[in-house]
Amino acid sequence: MIILTALQEEIPTLYKESNVFVTGLGKVNAAMQAMKLILGLRPELVVNFGTAGSVSVEYSQELVECTGFMQRDMDCSPLGFDKYVTPYEKGHHLIGTPEVVCGSGDSFMTESAELPSAGVHLVDMEAFAIAKVCRDLEVPFRCFKYISDNADENAGDDWSVFEHAKAEQLFIEQLATFSYDI
Repeated sequence: MIILTALQEEIPTLYKESNVFVTGLGKVNAAMQAMKLILGLRPELVVNFGTAGSVSVEYSQELVECTGFMQRDMDCSPLGFDKYVTPYEKGHHLIGTPEVVCGSGDSFMTESAELPSAGVHLVDMEAFAIAKVCRDLEVPFRCFKYISDNADENAGDDWSVFEHAKAEQLFIEQLATFSYDI
């Protein structure tokens, strides 16, 4: 098993473990690192952990396992394609199942009014990219996000004062339930 996170700050103690890797921010960095690590290490499982903003009243300041992933910043609607769908690509725009959907994009969300109607519950900047690499390379993937903010005008301030150690501890407790060693 390998664990991927965007920033060392999100895993203040776990980053020292040999199977924990920091990808950097955004979908491109996450995809590049996931691809390199999967091809090089051949893990039996990839786990993504990090913070996320909530766009749903259902989730606030808790650890959530995401079941579905989509690109919240894919918009080719001026060309006649549905929003969030990558044109000319096989497969559905949602990877996984719709119970808890994480919408990934290369921006820090401060305005997310339309996302709940698209079935999005949380927003981040990496999970979709990692999920897509795992799907295409046929590696099992799990994703846990701790809600750090409400993806609103206060999101930046909320994330800046967020207690990452508290979130990491809940993630470590979740990892203890896995049948894989960390």
